[in-house]
Amino acid sequence: MIIGIIGADDRAVAIGRLLHACGHQVSFSDPTPNHAALHAAEALDGLAAVSTPYQQGEQADALVLAVHWQDLDLALAALGTFKKGVVIDATRPPALPHGHSGAELLAHKLDNRHVVKAFVDDLQPGRPVRVAADDPEAREAIESVITTCGGTIEDYGPLSRAIEIERSYAQEHPLVQK
Repeated sequence: MIIGIIGADDRAVAIGRLLHACGHQVSFSDPTPNHAALHAAEALDGLAAVSTPYQQGEQADALVLAVHWQDLDLALAALGTFKKGVVIDATRPPALPHGHSGAELLAHKLDNRHVVKAFVDDLQPGRPVRVAADDPEAREAIESVITTCGGTIEDYGPLSRAIEIERSYAQEHPLVQK
């Protein structure tokens, strides 16, 4: 698969490293003008490309949104429309009003039903990746990517339960707001 990662912090690099090691073509972008995507690609020893969110939306089979929550709207504006592939929501939102998850909000903003909540936690050997999604094909595609890379899944069910993943992370890491 061609996978674009929008975000370039250490967690985005870890996700990119995992996906590349499993044979996926990876590119990094960042909606902020601080050259972070270039540094993320360099962290993979030049085995990942540098792109823009818009170019990734045109070329990728799947996108990973691994930006800080406060940069989400900037990332979505840079991305434009993306309806052809799966969007992996790896954001770590703060508590949102009305009991909605960040993943539900993202699906609404993108008008895309192929949103899968995954990769919220830091990748650790032996720790399952928590996943929630409404679209069974999108869930299956991402679960296949994760298991092919040697990971295991903890299935949370529908996207409405992504709030449990987000809240659990926030409780485990109260000072981290990404």
